[in-house]
Amino acid sequence: MPNDGNFFLISYLLQQKMSVHLLVLSILCLHCLQLHAHGGISLKSQQMALLHWKSTLRNSPPQMSSWQDHTRPCNWTGILCTPVRHGRRRLWVVTNISLPGAGIHGQLGELNFSALPFLIYINLRKNSLHGAIPANISSLSTLSYLDLSNNWLTGQIPHEIGGIQSLTGLFLVFNNLTGHIPTSLGNLTMLTHLNIHQNMLSGPIPKEIGKLVSLQSLQLNNNTLSGDIPTSLGNLTQLNLLYIYGNALSGPIPKEIGKLVSLQSLQLNNNTLCGDIPTSLGNLTQLNLLYLYGNELSGPIPPELGKLINLQDLELCINKLTGGIPFSLANLTKITTLYLHENQITGSIPPELGKLVNLQDLDLSSNKFTGAIPVSLANLTKITSLYLYENQITGSIPPELGKLVSLQILSLDNNTLTGRIPFSLANLTKITTLYLHENQVTGSIPPELGKLVNLQDLGLSSNKLTGAIPFSLANLTKLTRLYLQKNQITGPIPQELG
Repeated sequence: MPNDGNFFLISYLLQQKMSVHLLVLSILCLHCLQLHAHGGISLKSQQMALLHWKSTLRNSPPQMSSWQDHTRPCNWTGILCTPVRHGRRRLWVVTNISLPGAGIHGQLGELNFSALPFLIYINLRKNSLHGAIPANISSLSTLSYLDLSNNWLTGQIPHEIGGIQSLTGLFLVFNNLTGHIPTSLGNLTMLTHLNIHQNMLSGPIPKEIGKLVSLQSLQLNNNTLSGDIPTSLGNLTQLNLLYIYGNALSGPIPKEIGKLVSLQSLQLNNNTLCGDIPTSLGNLTQLNLLYLYGNELSGPIPPELGKLINLQDLELCINKLTGGIPFSLANLTKITTLYLHENQITGSIPPELGKLVNLQDLDLSSNKFTGAIPVSLANLTKITSLYLYENQITGSIPPELGKLVSLQILSLDNNTLTGRIPFSLANLTKITTLYLHENQVTGSIPPELGKLVNLQDLGLSSNKLTGAIPFSLANLTKLTRLYLQKNQITGPIPQELG
């Protein structure tokens, strides 16, 4: 539709909460242009450039059926025109191309951008564009929004893009782009969104990115970027989203990241970052998601993370963290996911974790925890998965865990738990996985476990269980795995289990 591009552009700019001056500049600047500044440019010449591009496409898509020589481009699907001043007259020029998901198969290089100098908005995401991004796209000196995501583009990001200083949104996501991120992108000081993730970009993150002080979203994740995280990113104080995960970044997390006080989501996971977690991250009080997992971080968990009272998801797993769990994490009362597994954390599990009443997933497995399972964990009535396996936990299984009626997975295996299996576990009627193996649990298998009708995996092996196998286990009709070996169980195997 002719108005699609205008709607998308205005919506986009408003979403960025841009200043009135910048909004007016982006929408109305073309009204101030003198046509003679682009001598020879006419609506007809723009029409011819668009029709030529259409002629190079494989199987012209249905959405471009209105693109005909005998109709004005202003009436074409996906095209928006705006009047510009030419002396005392107003002439119409093409300002927007918006054809997302239109099934376009072809190359951008076939589109003569120099014949379309008034473009301010291009959205060609989710098509089948291939080949390189042409360097002459830099001739679009008034372009504000460029989205070429989800195509098959190859080659490097042309450094000439750094000359389009009116750009506020650059989206090149999910392509096959290679080479380094051009340092010239540091010239795009009006950018609010720089999203170039899911490509094959390599080399360092340019320190020049730190000049983009209007950025709200920086997504460089899932490339092959290497080197350190530039300290200059600490200048991006308007950022609310920073994703640089899934690369080969090394070195420490810069303490300057703690200056990004508007951040709501920080994902640095799946790199090879090392050193301590900076205490300055405690300044990021707007954070609701913090992913640092899958790195080589060491040292203790900073107590300052307890200041992140809006945090809902904290994942520090698969690192080399040591020391105990800070009691201050009990302040994170909005948290729903806490993953600390596969570290070298020591000490006991703090009873204060029982204050995290919104917690749904807690994984403390594969650490060096000692002491008993805190009874206070019974307060986590929303929890669906509780992983405490592969630690050095002692004492008995608290009967109070039977209050966790939302629990679907309970994994306490590979510890040194003693005592009997509590009858109260029969209250966990939503549970699908119950692993208690590789402990020193004694007594008989409670017949009450036969009430766990959703159970699929039951691991009780390598304990000191005695007595007979309860006939009630035959009620577990969804059971696919039952491990009872290496115990002292006596009596026959109930025929009902067959």
